[in-house]
Amino acid sequence: MNAIHTEILYFQRRLDATRAMADAAAGPCARRAHELLAQLYGENLEALSVQAAGLIAEPVLTLAVRSIGAAPRLRPIPHRPRLTLKLAC
Repeated sequence: MNAIHTEILYFQRRLDATRAMADAAAGPCARRAHELLAQLYGENLEALSVQAAGLIAEPVLTLAVRSIGAAPRLRPIPHRPRLTLKLAC
């Protein structure tokens, strides 16, 4: 087994675990985050599979930093007081 196959196995395990976390996510934001991460793992698996098949010879970048920008805000959001946990002492 070479390095590419080892990476493929690693990303396959991460993809399976991330999909399980997406299924068990409590809220829509967490679910979307895990689904996006699973998509990135899937893209890496596809690229590694192509490289393992010998179709390309250049190295595959692993999980490149991608900017996930928020939608532009049309109106300013008013300042809210920060919620803090008050301990009973």
